[in-house]
Amino acid sequence: MNLPRPLSHSSISLYNECPQKYKFKYIDKIPEKPKHFFSFGQSVHLALEYFYGPKEPKAPSLEDLLKHYREIWVKPGYRDENHEAELFEEGRQILTRFHDKHAKSFHVPFSVEYNFNFEYEGIPLTGKVDRIDELPDGRLSILDYKTGKKLAAGRLDIDAQLTMYQFACESQLGKEVGELIFYHLPTLKEHRTIRRDKPLVKELTTRIVDTAEGITKERFDPKPTENACRWCDYKPLCPIYKDQYAGMPAVAAKAAGEPELAALVDKYGDALAAVEAAQSAAQAAAKELAAALKKKNYVRAFGDRFEVSSAPAVKWEFTDKKKVLDMLKKAGVYEQVLAPSAPLVNKLIEDKATDADLRARLTEIGERVVTTDLKLKGL
Repeated sequence: MNLPRPLSHSSISLYNECPQKYKFKYIDKIPEKPKHFFSFGQSVHLALEYFYGPKEPKAPSLEDLLKHYREIWVKPGYRDENHEAELFEEGRQILTRFHDKHAKSFHVPFSVEYNFNFEYEGIPLTGKVDRIDELPDGRLSILDYKTGKKLAAGRLDIDAQLTMYQFACESQLGKEVGELIFYHLPTLKEHRTIRRDKPLVKELTTRIVDTAEGITKERFDPKPTENACRWCDYKPLCPIYKDQYAGMPAVAAKAAGEPELAALVDKYGDALAAVEAAQSAAQAAAKELAAALKKKNYVRAFGDRFEVSSAPAVKWEFTDKKKVLDMLKKAGVYEQVLAPSAPLVNKLIEDKATDADLRARLTEIGERVVTTDLKLKGL
């Protein structure tokens, strides 16, 4: 079947949540913003993969585990350094408690981070199981780590991800699954349930087929919901919100087949990364990029490594600064702009609370210049 990529639990869930969002992410290949909870979860998962890595019945020391945790820490997505440090410490404590609980009773799992790739009715499927243990009766125990603050344990008996894991392991390993486990790492609690029955597996396979059919037939209509749309990175691109972003068209330059615009985004981003050494190059790239965006009537674009958005930026320029100073002093507002600095004078002019006569006289001796304000962030 001609799919852009094998289906996984996450991509199936995304398509059923919003087909348009699936298209943006997997077909148009527009990257989402890094999320701290994904980075944190990945860091802890990688540390636990290391913990269960030895092929002999001896756990690594706590010191080695925490050393590895520091080395593989995934950084993108945190609000700031304090937020990152807070979650790093939270992960360190989780791993310390996990080691205290499981090191003495350490066992070599049947598999760790088991990757599966197979086809169901011609539909390619893929995924990764955190851990698989073998039960005394020879059946398999599938374990999925959870790092979130809260765990919706009530969904354990119907969770589609665990159903997918059971379906994949039994299809590929030739062994029956005996139990399914959510391991909530913040509390070190294992929430267990028995294997899925046939109706739930049938529900999964039906969903797989329906999802694949929708993708191959290019059914990508948006499916707006309050919770999903509130945090969606693709809102400026979504047709549902075109009125909200009226007059502010956005485009993923690379995905839209505009490599020249994508190159300009990256040219500008690379220049800013070395702004102290190449300030003039950054300004030239910004001017070129702003002109290209204005010409195409875009306010947002993506390159390979950067995203850029633009908005009108108004400033006033004065040649006779002494005259401006005298005017501000007579009006009693000199202290508000200090030197005066151009940004503060601009702010004073744009502030509706400023005396109307003063604003009028300032605008008479100044020139209103509209430039493009570009905001850059790495992808």
